[in-house]
Amino acid sequence: MARFRGFGTLMYYTKKFLEEHGYQVHLGAWCDIHKNGRLVCDFQIGHWTMFRPPRRCRLSILWCTTEGNISPEARRWLRGYDYIFAQSKFVQQKLEEIDVHSELMYVGIDTQMFRPLHTKKIFDVISVGIYEGHNDDRKFMHKVQEVCFPLTCYIHTRPTCDYEDMPILYNMAKVFLMLSGVEGFGIPCLEAMACGLPIVGNDAPAFNEFAVGILVKPKRVYERIIEHSFLIHEPDFEKIREELHKLFKNEARIRTLGMKAREKALEFDYRKTMKPLLEVLP
Repeated sequence: MARFRGFGTLMYYTKKFLEEHGYQVHLGAWCDIHKNGRLVCDFQIGHWTMFRPPRRCRLSILWCTTEGNISPEARRWLRGYDYIFAQSKFVQQKLEEIDVHSELMYVGIDTQMFRPLHTKKIFDVISVGIYEGHNDDRKFMHKVQEVCFPLTCYIHTRPTCDYEDMPILYNMAKVFLMLSGVEGFGIPCLEAMACGLPIVGNDAPAFNEFAVGILVKPKRVYERIIEHSFLIHEPDFEKIREELHKLFKNEARIRTLGMKAREKALEFDYRKTMKPLLEVLP
């Protein structure tokens, strides 16, 4: 068992997928992919600012993400990769804006592990995401309780639960709340959907490419520069709160949306989404 989130989750599924197809994978700063004892690919997973092509073997591949605009200067090193995969259409669009080609390879999860369970519902709402402080204007985890009250909610902000136990946690709730202003993908949304939870929250990239439930139009979109660009889709908290509480007056709709969410999540099983990687590996 292991405790990780974010890029750790993507490395977990990369290793799992490739080993199922006969490759050997060593996880370090990135993924060393071996076949028949020979290094065949440097596979890097992460933000466009994090890596440069290592060129230690024939293939260098980046599975890229971003939460905002990509600096045109990045063309210099991004074009040094043999292949770039975008984790969402949002990321692919941002790469296209600086004239860098990429192929779409969505993030996937194990929908056999993340599935509806016969677990008692202990709280109404769950929200999973990194807590970045009371003044955080990207994840907005500090706003969850305010939006939910007086509904009961569980706010999971740190990897204190073994990854294999996360399906139990999701299944203890009825609805998943997503307030984030922008994501490169949004793995917790997909995990919750696979467990049969509908999504209520902000209509922001990139989870709005797959989320099933009720997404509310943001109040405004603006760029925030910290170390790099974030295109913040500022949530309309009052409207999200209104939609969330309206939904809880209709338990049948919660169940219906939950079934549709599960059905959609099945399209994003890692066994399906990661197939493009096999097409470029030797």
